Amino acid sequence: MSFTQRSIVAELVSSLIVVALFAWMIVTRHAAGAFDGPEGLTLWARQVLWMIPASIGVSIVVTVLLAVVYHATTRAKFDDLVDERDRMITGWGWKVTAIVISAGFVAALAALAWGASAFLALNLMLGAFALGDLSGNAAKLLRYGLGAEAWRRLPIPSAACALTRAR
Repeated sequence: MSFTQRSIVAELVSSLIVVALFAWMIVTRHAAGAFDGPEGLTLWARQVLWMIPASIGVSIVVTVLLAVVYHATTRAKFDDLVDERDRMITGWGWKVTAIVISAGFVAALAALAWGASAFLALNLMLGAFALGDLSGNAAKLLRYGLGAEAWRRLPIPSAACALTRAR
């Protein structure tokens, strides 16, 4: 497993931890009525803002721990080499992420247009960001797992990238 693949696994694990923690906190606080009233969205926003640095911290800790465990168990040299294939797969993952986030944003706008609360719309947007991150990283791992030729035959989520399939 390459350095890039291990980094993607670390990102997935970190994202799952943070999303689970945040979902638990939102659900329990919402059930307790913490987000009711005129200050509800302000409290929600503060909770989201502190989760951003917390997720960065969790990501750093998980990445370091996985690297230490990997190198301790395999005795492999550190390999941070990134080649053209890595860059292409990373770009494809970003496209998947952007599509999922965009769809979630449009869903949140549609929910607002049909009379949903601002609290629900904000949670839909936040969920879209979380799902976008998870799906983009999962797509990158899928591309790595399929091998160099098979990943070129998979549909690329952008008309502009159709040229890479012709090569």
